[in-house]
Amino acid sequence: MSDKSEPRAYGEENGRRVLYITYKADCRFVAVGGKDVLFTTRTINDVLPCVRPGDILQFLPGKYWPPVLYDEDSGNPPVCRPVKLYELSGKPDVPITIRGLGEATQLDGGLGGVPHDSMLPEMKHFAFFKLKDCAWIEFENFEVESCWPSFIYLEDSSYITVRGMTAKDSRYLVYARGQGCHHILLEDNKWRQDTTGSMWRDILWLDSKRKRYFYYNGGLFGSLGIPGSVVVRRNSICDAFNGLRMKADKKPKYAQNHNVEIYDNHMLRIRDNPVEPERAATNWWIHHNRIHNAHAWFSLDEVVGGFWYFFANTGWITDKLGNPLDPSRGGKVYKYDTGGDMPDKPVFAFNNSFRLCNSLIKGGATTHLTHRNNAVLFRTLLDDPVPQDDASGCPLPEAVRHPFPDGCTGADRFVGDDFLKKAWKTGVSFDWDLCNLDWPKQITRYEQEQHGVVDPGAAFVDPDKGDLRLKQGWQGCEITLEPGTDWPGDSRWSSGPGTLIGAYQGSGDLVDGPPFAFLAPEGQEDYVEMPRLVRLAHSGVDLELVFSTPLVGPGPVALRVTVRRDGVTRKLWLDAKVCGRSMKTVIPAQYGNWRVTRVRVPDTLKGANGQYVTLWSSVFKRFGFYAAGRKPAPRPYEPTCFCNCGEED
Repeated sequence: MSDKSEPRAYGEENGRRVLYITYKADCRFVAVGGKDVLFTTRTINDVLPCVRPGDILQFLPGKYWPPVLYDEDSGNPPVCRPVKLYELSGKPDVPITIRGLGEATQLDGGLGGVPHDSMLPEMKHFAFFKLKDCAWIEFENFEVESCWPSFIYLEDSSYITVRGMTAKDSRYLVYARGQGCHHILLEDNKWRQDTTGSMWRDILWLDSKRKRYFYYNGGLFGSLGIPGSVVVRRNSICDAFNGLRMKADKKPKYAQNHNVEIYDNHMLRIRDNPVEPERAATNWWIHHNRIHNAHAWFSLDEVVGGFWYFFANTGWITDKLGNPLDPSRGGKVYKYDTGGDMPDKPVFAFNNSFRLCNSLIKGGATTHLTHRNNAVLFRTLLDDPVPQDDASGCPLPEAVRHPFPDGCTGADRFVGDDFLKKAWKTGVSFDWDLCNLDWPKQITRYEQEQHGVVDPGAAFVDPDKGDLRLKQGWQGCEITLEPGTDWPGDSRWSSGPGTLIGAYQGSGDLVDGPPFAFLAPEGQEDYVEMPRLVRLAHSGVDLELVFSTPLVGPGPVALRVTVRRDGVTRKLWLDAKVCGRSMKTVIPAQYGNWRVTRVRVPDTLKGANGQYVTLWSSVFKRFGFYAAGRKPAPRPYEPTCFCNCGEED
């Protein structure tokens, strides 16, 4: 059924205006509410002057290239022109959404080459979308290709979200620069940088690093000189040089690379570093990631800072990278250097599970490292590589699956002789770990691993398929973090006395670990955190919400909680008490085992820093607000008018 009346200028979705985008700006029928409705569409560049907070820019099916500038008189080749968003902003929790339809909407940068000076992209380099002085904008659900050096470039822009992209090639999917860049979220994206699969096996590491294949030296996300607040979660990254790469200025005038969360990502065949901070990193949380075949997993050499937390990560090797001509193919989990800057704050690596053919730590030095409850098992020989097709959707072609040329033996795989070679540093401590090889002399010489376990029979359930549950459980130690000393949290955190070694506990679930806590840099007033939900814990009748920063308390705060079981739904009003970052309440006993499906807090809820609570980057999708007296925001649009593009209202 079709609506053949005059074409409409816009649609509506949950109170938000929907503007339809096509490559041609023609009239199209769009399925709305069970019938086809005729709409006037616009090009993306034409519609930008009309956009207001809350608008959805919905791309309709088609393949989109950036506009191309031709100058036939000069004889120069055509130049792709990016889509530029300058001083375009939504409002807190009323973003501007630029949305595709998955594989039906393809964005093609149209570039087959990349300039050598774009190692760290700038505004002058190509990106499909360039943002400057923008805020509260989200991009979602496109297929992306041929955007070199980057798909999205950000400068002095904040609260930017990129989700649901299926992308290939490009040096960086997203790159950010400037003191005004903070609060950037990348979630649920699938990115395959090298679609040939040759970088992992055939191309020399040095060639990808800085020579003929230099254009691969990037990552899903990269940045230079940004304050921080970057969340990278639930992404699939494969056949890439790096996972993400964030660089600080040599002589920073303000705090940089603070508050970075990297979790629930799947990384497959990463030729260099899945995680690479450069020069500075403070309050980095790397947890619950699955790393399948990589070179130097966590690159921490010459990096100052600290408050780094590595927990509940699982990683395994099934295929040796490179070829016999490549000197850079050994690999390690933690990469350190012999000199340069080192962390001046605590570093914790606990309850991880690794199955390695490379080293845990090969050499170099570090400070303030506490290494506990990690299961690190080594394979002794791999005659044939294990097929790598998995949930990431990034298979390696049969033709390049070659056998391992050498074995993986030797106790120095855990910690090499060149680690802390001159002397063991005070504050570096290894204990309560599990290994299937004898402890190396660097461990025994300095009386480390007093409670550690060596068991040649220790084994994971199915390591070649990434099941790193231990066949037998070993008791670990309780991990505690003291506020201010060990972490930026406002209270003491403990893993509990029954903690086992490895990433998995007796229940078969991964260790939860501590909830993220924001760390405000000193003397940087423009970089603030709106409290956001970082954990929702429900056990029996107890319900706890944890936020990134302390809230105004002590309460009570009225919560609107929806619970569900066996198709029956109940809506409950519950009083919660606030204690720092935590908000706790008790569900009536008759609903204690029901599933919590929705939680709403008053829209007046604030943090101790005076900032309103935000929905941005919430870990619980059905977390929201109910009206409680806060001045209502203006409607995202006036339903009776639509400005003519290019004209003043």
